[in-house]
Amino acid sequence: MNSSLGCNPEPTVESKKSQWPFIVTTLTIIIVTMIIAAIYKEDVGEFGVSLINRYGQNWVDVILFFLSAISSTPLMLPVWIYALAGAALGLNIIRLAVVMGFGSSVGTLVTFWLGRYFGDSNWVKKRFPNFHNYPWTTKKSKIYITIILFLGNASLLPCDVLYAACGFKRYPVMLFFIATAAGRFVRYTYLGYIYSVFGEYF
Repeated sequence: MNSSLGCNPEPTVESKKSQWPFIVTTLTIIIVTMIIAAIYKEDVGEFGVSLINRYGQNWVDVILFFLSAISSTPLMLPVWIYALAGAALGLNIIRLAVVMGFGSSVGTLVTFWLGRYFGDSNWVKKRFPNFHNYPWTTKKSKIYITIILFLGNASLLPCDVLYAACGFKRYPVMLFFIATAAGRFVRYTYLGYIYSVFGEYF
């Protein structure tokens, strides 16, 4: 059947090739930022802790929110360090996870909207007209992507390429935010509890 009967066409060689420039560029950015983050990991952690100590308990939530948001943009700074730092300072772990979960999700939206912007650009539409034949917005595809987003954010594995791809493929932004926030909440909760129990061995 063809698309005129309401069915999506089979993927073409052109539509498959059209995804490679985006994937290669995104992976390059992620690898470079991971290297930079690894080099300056200790400095990033010390900077966050110094801010928390300097401005005190009243501003901790605000500081952690913005640190989490900035660290979860395409800069890809090691945001999980702040979860350990917060646990070490005796902060409430659930509250810490909520604040950092929402902050991180706001940061990932930067990558999402970059993908959406370039995916909707005339340059992409003219050169890769079949790229959006399979948007991640229908039936099982949406369920699978949501589960992958949640599990990816709940783990320590970097999945920024998926954030940009969700923007490219027009995945629902609110569902994206909920899935990433829930996953980050789980991640920071178990990191906080693990550190509170085994912190002396780190």
